[in-house]
Amino acid sequence: MNDTVEKSIIWVVEVFLFITACMFAISGINSQEAAVKVVKHSSEQDERRLYTDLKETGEETYTGAEVIESIYHIKQLDANIEIGRYYFFKSDDLDNIDVSGIDPQQNYKVNYIRDESGKLLTIVFS
Repeated sequence: MNDTVEKSIIWVVEVFLFITACMFAISGINSQEAAVKVVKHSSEQDERRLYTDLKETGEETYTGAEVIESIYHIKQLDANIEIGRYYFFKSDDLDNIDVSGIDPQQNYKVNYIRDESGKLLTIVFS
Protein backbone atom coordinates (compact mmCIF):
# COMPACT_ATOMS: atom_id res chain seq x y z
CA MET A 1 0.00 0.00 0.00
CA ASN A 2 2.79 2.42 0.87
CA ASP A 3 4.43 1.69 -2.46
CA THR A 4 1.28 2.71 -4.36
CA VAL A 5 0.89 5.93 -2.38
CA GLU A 6 4.55 6.80 -2.93
CA LYS A 7 4.24 6.21 -6.69
CA SER A 8 1.09 8.33 -6.80
CA ILE A 9 2.78 11.22 -5.01
CA ILE A 10 5.79 11.05 -7.34
CA TRP A 11 3.47 10.95 -10.36
CA VAL A 12 1.52 14.02 -9.11
CA VAL A 13 4.78 15.92 -8.51
CA GLU A 14 6.05 15.05 -12.00
CA VAL A 15 2.80 16.22 -13.61
CA PHE A 16 2.89 19.42 -11.55
CA LEU A 17 6.50 20.12 -12.61
CA PHE A 18 5.64 19.42 -16.25
CA ILE A 19 2.67 21.81 -16.18
CA THR A 20 4.78 24.49 -14.46
CA ALA A 21 7.53 24.12 -17.08
CA CYS A 22 4.95 24.42 -19.87
CA MET A 23 3.53 27.58 -18.32
CA PHE A 24 7.01 29.14 -18.08
CA ALA A 25 7.74 28.19 -21.70
CA ILE A 26 4.49 29.75 -22.93
CA SER A 27 5.18 32.89 -20.90
CA GLY A 28 8.69 33.16 -22.39
CA ILE A 29 7.41 32.69 -25.93
CA ASN A 30 4.76 35.39 -25.39
CA SER A 31 7.40 37.77 -24.01
CA GLN A 32 9.66 37.18 -27.00
CA GLU A 33 6.77 37.72 -29.40
CA ALA A 34 5.87 41.00 -27.69
CA ALA A 35 9.50 42.16 -27.86
CA VAL A 36 9.70 41.35 -31.58
CA LYS A 37 6.49 43.31 -32.19
CA VAL A 38 7.86 46.33 -30.31
CA VAL A 39 11.12 46.27 -32.28
CA LYS A 40 9.27 45.88 -35.58
CA HIS A 41 6.92 48.75 -34.75
CA SER A 42 9.83 50.91 -33.64
CA SER A 43 11.76 50.30 -36.85
CA GLU A 44 8.66 50.98 -38.96
CA GLN A 45 8.10 54.27 -37.17
CA ASP A 46 11.77 55.26 -37.33
CA GLU A 47 11.83 58.69 -38.91
CA ARG A 48 14.07 59.10 -41.91
CA ARG A 49 14.09 62.82 -42.59
CA LEU A 50 17.09 62.88 -44.92
CA TYR A 51 15.88 63.13 -48.48
CA THR A 52 17.70 61.09 -51.07
CA ASP A 53 15.49 61.91 -54.04
CA LEU A 54 15.39 65.01 -56.26
CA LYS A 55 12.30 66.57 -54.70
CA GLU A 56 12.78 70.23 -53.66
CA THR A 57 12.40 70.52 -49.90
CA GLY A 58 13.56 74.08 -49.14
CA GLU A 59 15.91 74.85 -46.25
CA GLU A 60 16.13 72.07 -43.72
CA THR A 61 17.66 72.04 -40.27
CA TYR A 62 18.65 69.05 -38.18
CA THR A 63 19.80 68.69 -34.61
CA GLY A 64 23.23 67.31 -33.88
CA ALA A 65 21.59 64.15 -32.55
CA GLU A 66 19.85 63.62 -35.91
CA VAL A 67 23.14 64.26 -37.69
CA ILE A 68 24.87 61.63 -35.53
CA GLU A 69 22.05 59.19 -36.25
CA SER A 70 22.44 59.83 -39.98
CA ILE A 71 26.14 58.95 -39.69
CA TYR A 72 25.23 55.57 -38.24
CA HIS A 73 22.78 55.07 -41.16
CA ILE A 74 25.35 56.17 -43.76
CA LYS A 75 25.33 52.82 -45.55
CA GLN A 76 21.54 52.91 -46.02
CA LEU A 77 21.76 56.52 -47.23
CA ASP A 78 24.46 55.48 -49.71
CA ALA A 79 26.13 58.89 -49.51
CA ASN A 80 29.13 60.47 -47.81
CA ILE A 81 28.48 62.95 -44.99
CA GLU A 82 30.38 66.17 -44.33
CA ILE A 83 29.94 68.06 -41.05
CA GLY A 84 32.10 71.15 -40.86
CA ARG A 85 35.68 69.86 -40.87
CA TYR A 86 34.62 66.23 -40.37
CA TYR A 87 34.11 63.96 -43.37
CA PHE A 88 32.55 60.51 -43.14
CA PHE A 89 32.69 58.10 -46.06
CA LYS A 90 29.96 55.55 -46.74
CA SER A 91 32.72 52.91 -46.82
CA ASP A 92 33.89 53.75 -43.26
CA ASP A 93 33.66 51.09 -40.56
CA LEU A 94 30.78 52.18 -38.32
CA ASP A 95 32.43 50.65 -35.25
CA ASN A 96 35.43 52.97 -35.58
CA ILE A 97 33.65 56.25 -36.37
CA ASP A 98 34.36 59.05 -33.87
CA VAL A 99 31.41 61.44 -33.53
CA SER A 100 32.61 63.11 -30.34
CA GLY A 101 33.28 66.38 -32.20
CA ILE A 102 29.60 66.78 -33.13
CA ASP A 103 27.46 68.72 -30.64
CA PRO A 104 24.08 66.94 -30.27
CA GLN A 105 22.44 70.22 -29.16
CA GLN A 106 23.55 72.29 -32.16
CA ASN A 107 21.32 72.83 -35.19
CA TYR A 108 22.73 72.16 -38.66
CA LYS A 109 21.55 73.24 -42.10
CA VAL A 110 21.78 70.60 -44.79
CA ASN A 111 22.80 70.73 -48.45
CA TYR A 112 22.91 67.85 -50.89
CA ILE A 113 25.65 67.31 -53.48
CA ARG A 114 24.58 65.22 -56.47
CA ASP A 115 26.22 64.03 -59.67
CA GLU A 116 24.99 64.85 -63.20
CA SER A 117 22.44 62.04 -63.12
CA GLY A 118 20.98 63.23 -59.81
CA LYS A 119 22.48 60.49 -57.63
CA LEU A 120 23.18 61.69 -54.11
CA LEU A 121 26.93 61.81 -53.43
CA THR A 122 27.38 63.85 -50.25
CA ILE A 123 25.19 65.30 -47.52
CA VAL A 124 26.72 68.49 -46.13
CA PHE A 125 25.70 69.72 -42.68
CA SER A 126 26.82 73.23 -41.74
